[in-house]
Amino acid sequence: MTDDRRLSDAQGRGRRRLLAAALTGMLVLAQLLLGAANPAGACACGAFIDPADERTGANVLRETAILSLHEGTETIVMGLALDGTRTGATLLMPTPSVPEVSTASSGTLREMQAATAPREVVEYDLWGDAPFLSGDGASGGAAPTEGTSVTVHEQSRVGDYEVAVLEGGADGVRTWLAANGYELAPSVSALLDPYVADGWVFTAVRYAADAELNGDVEPLRIDFASDELVYPMRLSQAATQDQHLSLFVISDQPVRRTDASAAGQQVQRPWIADPTREGWTWSDETLRELTGTADAEAGDSPAEHDRRRIVTEFSISGEPETFTEDLVFGPDPEAEHAVPTETVTETVTVAGIPVGWLLVAAAVVTVLALGTAAQVTAFHHQGVREVR
Repeated sequence: MTDDRRLSDAQGRGRRRLLAAALTGMLVLAQLLLGAANPAGACACGAFIDPADERTGANVLRETAILSLHEGTETIVMGLALDGTRTGATLLMPTPSVPEVSTASSGTLREMQAATAPREVVEYDLWGDAPFLSGDGASGGAAPTEGTSVTVHEQSRVGDYEVAVLEGGADGVRTWLAANGYELAPSVSALLDPYVADGWVFTAVRYAADAELNGDVEPLRIDFASDELVYPMRLSQAATQDQHLSLFVISDQPVRRTDASAAGQQVQRPWIADPTREGWTWSDETLRELTGTADAEAGDSPAEHDRRRIVTEFSISGEPETFTEDLVFGPDPEAEHAVPTETVTETVTVAGIPVGWLLVAAAVVTVLALGTAAQVTAFHHQGVREVR
């Protein structure tokens, strides 16, 4: 074999190795492209749907509420879905004083849930999915009702609801409700006496006969005088299934449960913070009112500018027999700030291919190319020595 032939063979082998390296890199890229073409799906979903709640004689399918106590007036915005298929199905809401009942916007509850939703924490992923590696109305004033010991403070149409506010003896309240078509389960009726003994008032709520129940149902807003922040729950002892509530308390500082019945229930506080300090701006008029945002912007109260409105979210679950007391809330200034987070992974790509795998492919091609170049150089030097 001549010297020129040996040199030509060495150069040919070098070219073939370079071609093999290039093909290897292309195969790696092809695998990456196949993996990138089949990304794994992602799902983030959540909801609260409570079981049938028979404490009121109605079927409460969902229950959540916003609570606030300011200058002696408590406000409860309560979202319920009563069983609209049962004529007269009644929600009975006790309060320590005569309430003012009105409707609120369903957007109020939605915005509160959005304002206290977990904040996203982004993690950057250089690799993405690699399946080739894994293998696989008008109301009347208070008037005694003849023949009973009941005072009817209000009987009116409020949005989609018919509302009656009653005060008096337990027997009189039961008689009035039955006579006026408000259905109340016997197990609930038996629990009225303790509230009567405490001098509380009952608000009976049912869907109006001509109510249109398609889409969002208006929440109820109940305002009443109170010395403490309270959410009535003793009637829940009549329920046949565990109770689940989601409550959002608006106050100047974090709050905690102070009633004794809390010890027998599961109580969590997933959110304790001022949403406006976490990038939220209140837009719903009711929430702007309850948080003092509207007053602060109007300049009606200079103190409102410095007032922080903390939202403490409560997730409460318990067996019916544990609700022997109403839920009572008091200050908890030592509570730690709590803002839940959820991790969102973002894959860094170039032309749809995860950067990490591009770097691997580039490294493979580079190593093979350098190895081949070294071998070509060695063959070249060998050929030169043989020629000499």
